[in-house]
Amino acid sequence: MRITTLGTSHGDHTYCRFNSSTLVDVGGDLYLIDAGEPVTGLLVRAGISSERLRAVLITHMHSDHVNGLPKLIADVIKNWPEGHEIGVYIPDAKALQPLNLWLAAQYIPWPSSRFSVRAVREGQVYRDERAEVTAIGTTHLESDDGRICFAYQLEAEGKRVVFTGDLESDFSDFPRVVQAEPIDVCVCEMTHFQPETALPVLRRCRIGRLVLNHVHDPWHGEGEQRLRQMLADLPYPFEIAHDGDVFEV
Repeated sequence: MRITTLGTSHGDHTYCRFNSSTLVDVGGDLYLIDAGEPVTGLLVRAGISSERLRAVLITHMHSDHVNGLPKLIADVIKNWPEGHEIGVYIPDAKALQPLNLWLAAQYIPWPSSRFSVRAVREGQVYRDERAEVTAIGTTHLESDDGRICFAYQLEAEGKRVVFTGDLESDFSDFPRVVQAEPIDVCVCEMTHFQPETALPVLRRCRIGRLVLNHVHDPWHGEGEQRLRQMLADLPYPFEIAHDGDVFEV
């Protein structure tokens, strides 16, 4: 399994990071967690074909996590022949109709047999012969209709990886599965809480490697060293992700 952090910024593009998108390669099949801009361009620059996508899983509907999805859909429809169906998993059922209208407004041929679009519920949301994905509700966004913000656990090749999505400022919705069980990799956002808030929880976790993603401005550039010092006593290795970083699992 290979994880590529295509875009690693928070809600805004910065001088060194684009919006959130993380790609998982399992035996040549691709699974995308979030589709912030400019995800399609980043795939092209990395020499990665969007034809190999099996699923796109959106953690929540804030623009920095989903604003690259229409272009990605258009790229697949325009450039690749009919083949397997790509699952697109949207965390808020109320967003499905507006998404359809926005695609139509851009004259993207829609609906398309290349895609199936579904609303996410907690529990198993995706499974194929290579990978299984489970949705874990968080509280970064909430609705009267239920959870509309999710972390995702992806299991493949005997490995377990958790992508936290965005979390609360008090770190209270950090996925309990990471706290309760050994995890090979945790890809955790690093914007909506202070490091000292997260440290007591993270120290207790049995994580093979922590990858910090969705990185806030204070931890860019020279700030990276300060963050490394603050997290230096974690009992496992950690990385501060950059656009285009590749992690072998």
